[in-house]
Parts: sequence; C-alpha cells; structure tokens
Amino acid sequence: MNIVIAGGGTGGHLFPGMAIAGELMRKNPENRIVFIGTRQGIESRILPKRGYTLRTITVKGFKGKGLLNKIKALLCIPFSFAQSIHYIRKNQTDIIVGLGGYISFPAILAGKILRVPTAIHEQNSYPGLSNRLLGKIADRIFISRRESAAFFSRKKVILTGLPIRPEFITNRSRQKSGVFTILVIGGSQGSRQINQAVMDALPKLTRIKERICFIHQSGDNDRKTLMACYQQNIIHAEVYNFIDDMYSCYRNADLVISRAGASTLAEIALCGKASILIPYPHAANNHQEMNARAFVEEGASVMILSQRLTGDKLASIIINLENRPEQISRMAEQAKTLSKPKAGERIADECYKLANKKQA
Repeated sequence: MNIVIAGGGTGGHLFPGMAIAGELMRKNPENRIVFIGTRQGIESRILPKRGYTLRTITVKGFKGKGLLNKIKALLCIPFSFAQSIHYIRKNQTDIIVGLGGYISFPAILAGKILRVPTAIHEQNSYPGLSNRLLGKIADRIFISRRESAAFFSRKKVILTGLPIRPEFITNRSRQKSGVFTILVIGGSQGSRQINQAVMDALPKLTRIKERICFIHQSGDNDRKTLMACYQQNIIHAEVYNFIDDMYSCYRNADLVISRAGASTLAEIALCGKASILIPYPHAANNHQEMNARAFVEEGASVMILSQRLTGDKLASIIINLENRPEQISRMAEQAKTLSKPKAGERIADECYKLANKKQA
C-alpha cells in the first residue's frame, strides 16, 4: 500500500504521524510511506534521520496571523495544492492521512479532487481550523478525545486516541537512578517562559539539590544560559537543544514539567508519569488548558496557568512532590488510566479498510 501522511511544523503534529507510519510498516514492511511537510518545520530535521521520505510544499499558516501574512498564506494555497497533486500522483497513493494544521490542508484537498481515500486525525478537544474545514470532505475522522466528535459528522468519526511512537510502547520499565529526576520539555522548540521559571526556581531548590536532578530540553536559544544557571546553583542537569530519544528521558523521570500539547500528554499517560502542566496560553481556542484540565481532574497532574507561573510557585510544587513519593505514585497511576496504547494500531487498521473499500 502507498500512503501519504501530511503534517508537521511542530513535534505535536509530526510525531503522531510517525507513530502511524511505524504501525503501518510493522503490519507490512512493503508499504511505501511518503510524508508531506515543509522545509522549515521539524520534519525536515527528524524524518530523514528516521529513514522516511519527505516531500516539501510551499505553505504558510493562516489563523492568528496579521493581514499581510494572511494574504501571503492565501497566495501560497494554489502552489501548495499543485505540489500536493504532483506528489500524490507520483506516489500512486492509496490513502492520505492528514495530521491537522495548515500543512495537511492542501494534501487532503488534493486527495479529494483525485478521488484518493482521505482521513484526518484530530488531537485536541477543540479541533483546529484546518481540521474543522477538512472534516467536511475527509472520508474518516480519527479523534483523540470524545469531546471533539461534536464538531464532525458522527458517521465519519472513530475514537482512537492519539498514536504514540512505537518505542514508547515496547518497553516502559524505569531505570532507577537513586535521585528524583525532573524532565522539563517546553515543546519540540523549547519554551522561553518555562526555561525562565525553572531558572528562577533553582535558588529555592538548593536545599534539596543532593536529591534531585534535571533533564531539560531547552530549545536553541536558552541552552547556555540554563547550563550556567544549573552550575551556579550546583544542581545536576543534562541540558539539550532537542531530545531525539525522548522515550529514554520519560522512562527515567519521576516528574515531568511541560506544556499541555496533546502529543506530550499522550506520551506522559502512556509512560505513566506525574506532571506539572503549564498550558501554552496562545494555543488555538485555548485547547492546551482544556487538555491539561482533563489530567488535573483525574489526579494525574498539577496545573499552573501561564499568567500565574513564577519561580517561587514552581519550586514550591517541586519540593512538595519530591517530599511525597506516595503522591507521585498516585499521579503516575492516574496518568496510566488516560492512556490509549492501541491508537496507532486502530488507525492503521482503519486505513487498510478505507483503502481496500476504494479498490473493491
């Protein structure tokens, strides 16, 4: 089967697609998978290293942009649509899967024009603009959260959960380190606000510095400053611009500090980790806060709203949780209850059904 997976820009849109691709290849190593993305997105760095074929299109985001950028985005649509048609035809595509976001829009639209079966995946409770539009023409709509079904035709919707990369599923046992390990991830590009809050918190954490350590994904801009701050406060930390082997970091962590993107939360749930969630305040339709509240309500997480985030508050919560291992264990167990480890398998099965139905 020849599959096109369209989406990227950030890890939140790319990694679920990689999980679907991994499941499709597990089912049949003869499957041929092509990703459609952009040169600027994280996909251009990650996919070639993983052995996947990436075809790039010229497309720009629309929602939340200024007037000039919106005009530029509209002008790109015909070109990106033509590029998508070319790639879909060249690949002799049997099915197209869109991961949401503006990158998936021209590919799904092109697939519909070419009469290729199409499916989209929605990660969040409140669907983004692209998926709300594409849901009207896509043949199948896979959703991660039950609440998003209200925005689509019920007969198209399948509740699958959010697919997770295969390495997160095969072995989730923890390697004991003897210290309380805190994983900080502000998204695939880091978070300046979270980085600053951690630096502000470190002086308050020196009284437990012998009992804690950090693994910190900083993004490109803050790594040197963070490393200097950890060293100044004599707190052990491993600081990386970007963590490719995120699975190992989750496995070794006791506590995760992160934004509340759907992919990150799915990984936290699957790995069964306690977390402090700091929703990104400018996420479309405030979906990150909605994502986080579901974890808080289940007792899996503590949430700090972005406007209330301070170093003092973050340090206080870390110290409180480090001193209460039984609470960390309860939060971890509650996180596991929110996991759907078979999401990728379910989506792959449905893709086969959709492609076979078209061929019949």
